[in-house]
This record gives sequence, C-alpha cells and structure tokens, in this order.
Amino acid sequence: MRRINPKIALVFPGVGSQHTAMAKSFYDNSPVARETFEEASDILKVNMEKICFSKDSADKLNEIDISQLALVTASIAIYRVFQKEIGLSPSYCLGHSLGEYSALCASGVIEFSDTLQIVKQRGRIIKETISSCDGTMIWAINIDSITVEEICKEFSESGSEVYISAYDSPTQCSVSGDNNSIKKLTQCLESRGAIVYPLKMSGPFHSPLMIRAADEMKAVLREYSYNPPIYEVLSNYSTLPYVGAESVIDNLSKQLISPIKWQESVTYLVDNNVKYVIEIGPKDVLKFLIKKITSKLTPYSFNNYERCDELKNMLFIRKNEYLPVIERCLKVATSTRNYNFNYEEYQKGVVIPYKVIEAMYMEILTSRSEPSESQILQAINMVISIMEAKKAPIEFTHEKLRHVLDGKFISL
Repeated sequence: MRRINPKIALVFPGVGSQHTAMAKSFYDNSPVARETFEEASDILKVNMEKICFSKDSADKLNEIDISQLALVTASIAIYRVFQKEIGLSPSYCLGHSLGEYSALCASGVIEFSDTLQIVKQRGRIIKETISSCDGTMIWAINIDSITVEEICKEFSESGSEVYISAYDSPTQCSVSGDNNSIKKLTQCLESRGAIVYPLKMSGPFHSPLMIRAADEMKAVLREYSYNPPIYEVLSNYSTLPYVGAESVIDNLSKQLISPIKWQESVTYLVDNNVKYVIEIGPKDVLKFLIKKITSKLTPYSFNNYERCDELKNMLFIRKNEYLPVIERCLKVATSTRNYNFNYEEYQKGVVIPYKVIEAMYMEILTSRSEPSESQILQAINMVISIMEAKKAPIEFTHEKLRHVLDGKFISL
C-alpha cells in the first residue's frame, strides 16, 4: 500500500516560533509528550516544562540560547505525538534554520540527547559570536527576492557587508549584515516598496559574518556520531538529502554562513510528488510560507493536540468515503486500457475479479449497509490484480490507485 499512498513531508520551524505555553496541549494530553519534556529536563539539568509553560519564564524563552533548546524540545515532543497518534512515515523531513536539528533528530540521524547537547553548544557559540560582532538581520517582505539580491550586490560592490540570509518565498527574504549597512539597506528597500522588519534576538545569521561560529560549530559536530536517516532529510545549505555522517558536519556548519534556501527546498518537495506537508511546531510560520511559494502542496500546522482528529480526517479515508472508493475501483478497472490479449489470462485476471467487486458493490447498495474495512481492502487488492492482468504500466497503476483513494491514506 505504501507505493499508492501519497507522500508527506514533515517540516520543523526555527527560532521565532517559540511562545509561552507552546506544546502545552500535547504535554497535558499525551504521556509521550510529557516523557519528552522530562527527558530534556534530565539531560539539560533545567526545568524545560517551566521554561516553556510558565509566564514567569517568558524573558528566558526569548534568550537566544534558551529559546533554541525549548523549541527543539517542543518540536520533538509534538513529533512523537504525531508518530503515536497519526502513525505515518514521512518521505522527507526538513527544518528551517534551527529546525534542521529537529528534522535530523526526528529522522534518527542524531539521538535526542545528542541533539540537545549540540543545540546547547550552538546557542552558546552564537551568543558569544553576536556579542562580539557588529551585525544584525532584517526581514523584507512585499519585494521580489531577486530584486533584493541585486540591491545587496550593489551595496557589496560599494564596500558594505550585506547578504541575503534566507530565501523564504518569492516575495519574502531575510538579509544579514553589519548594523550600519543594514540601516542604509532598510531605507533603500523601503523606498522600493518593501516592508522591513528588524528581527528580535538577531545577529548576522546565515552570512559570512558568522564564520567564527561556523568554525567552532564544526569542531563541536565532530565530537558526535550520526546514524543513517530513517527518512530523507533535506539540507538548508544544499537543498538536497543528507548522505553520510560527514554531510551532517559539513551542512550544519555551513548553514551558519550560508542562506536558508527554503523556497528551493519546498520546490524540491513539489518536484518529488509530495502532497501533504505537516508543520511540527508551536506556530504556523512554515505553513504560511509554503502557501506563498506553491499551491501544489497541502500544508497543515500540527500545533495543538486537539487537532489530532482534524489531521486524521484530512489524511485518511473515512468510513463515509468507503463506497465512493469502491465506485472508483470499478471505474478504473473498466477504463484502463488492456495490453494483455491472452483470453484465458484476461478472463481469470480481469473479468472474474471485476465481477466480484461489482457483486460486492451491488450487495452494499441493495442491503443499504455500510462497506467494511475488509471490503475496501478486497476491492483495492482486486483492482490492483486487474491492472496487473491488463499489463498496465506500474507508474500508471500507482497514479490511478492514488486517484481511487482520493489522494488520501488508507489505514487498514
């Protein structure tokens, strides 16, 4: 069934998505979420529940080092609830900036305990670097990223240090640089119609001004071991899947001095036939960006435990959809072109199974009963055998079966 089920990707947010009481609904309703927070507290020797949930800790939650640990903890807690309650394996995992660590952890590349220790070091390194360098970051919207790129090039040619640090959507990007240059750039961008926001807790992230941090981070990353990915993880730096332990060290260190290519990563998902993208985090920032980039993906933000049922209804075939599935099985069986001209094989592999599905369908209609899960599975298996007997191309068969399931998953 896996080949006919649609592809999903899980995306994990970066700093900026944290807020007081994030993941609290998961903590309150799911033992696995509570265990994740307790595990993080034990590893870090701090009370992560208090940091994430208490209003008294709001200021701490906005400190650059603490916010990273809190967001990774919350993201992995939500991911574990997703695995337990929804139970689907993604085709891809990816994260935005810090979210890449959560993605690598979710895919089993980095153990949770190691992820927290690495992120703790990352927070310390970044904090030390930005305290000793002259730099900041802005977010520019309502302006084409290519235009911003050209303006940054003009500034650089005149001696200013400004760099695009994140390509978030066609009309949204972040720019990092030294404070004076960013101030001048802001005025220039606003004169071109852009809306510019200075980013809180920001330094010149994802730019060459962070080279010291990148060098230190590479040394930290070499102290840990990494596992093969359970699911493919896309790199912010290359926008391609990780390959081997060395790529973890290389990509995560280069991430600090290179732009986040979010738009390219989302395009990669489209090109690889992903249908659903689930944001695993406290807000819906990435869902918003994905909608800005493409209409070919169905993004969803899993940011509250109460959305479990809603997410299941979106992803899985429901009982009231069983009868239309059987109807589509019959239509696909009759409309698929036949490439098998052996009479006996056709009778046995096409005619007989079709009559079984048809009889099942008529019995359900006449008895006014609800189709059962076993009947759905039988109908799908028979239409698969019919397609095989007709010698239909494999990819065509898979495409037709995805149509039968209306682009949803079947949990049988």
